[in-house]
Amino acid sequence: MCMLFAFTGDNIFADPADPNQTGHEALVAHNSAILEEGYLYAADYLRRLKPDLIVGGHSFVMDNPAALIERFSNWAVDMRAAFRSLGTDEDYRYWFDPFWVRAEPYRVTLQRGESAEVLLHIRNFRERQQEHRIEIHAPPGLIAEPWPPAGEPAVLEGKLLAASRKAFPVRIKAAEDAQAGVAIVSLDVTLDGRRYGEWFDFIVDIK
Repeated sequence: MCMLFAFTGDNIFADPADPNQTGHEALVAHNSAILEEGYLYAADYLRRLKPDLIVGGHSFVMDNPAALIERFSNWAVDMRAAFRSLGTDEDYRYWFDPFWVRAEPYRVTLQRGESAEVLLHIRNFRERQQEHRIEIHAPPGLIAEPWPPAGEPAVLEGKLLAASRKAFPVRIKAAEDAQAGVAIVSLDVTLDGRRYGEWFDFIVDIK
């Protein structure tokens, strides 16, 4: 005789006996909570696992969770349909996920005259190749360019294969006469000919 436990952390909380509870606490876009990679994936995994008990975060225990798992899955499917109906993009994830373009590190500290490398991570959610063009808008006192240098203005252009992601290096330099303080470098994104604008950025702290 054995029992199967599933430890799910903070991902599912509910009373399995209450048909009005679907198990989700919150859907946080800032956490890159992509439904296909989180809720839908987890629901399918739990359905196949068929646990006798789900142990959530903070010792929250859910007994006989089969019906709850189905409600959890149905909620995720409905939520994805709702998101798809809200946007004009062919894939809702481009307006839902705030990190399909992101800089690493997000915050850079530079002395005047110094330079550093920042990686720009770009993601393709689509099932086809995509082309991107990213203008790197640096304020006075900062010079930004793809690395190796590609000339002025600072533009990063390239292609990504379907359902893939890639990091591209960018060099950022503080001029000798740069004003001390925090500066924002914005990333003006155009994807497959459609301009999204300055949706993304990173911070440079000039000392």
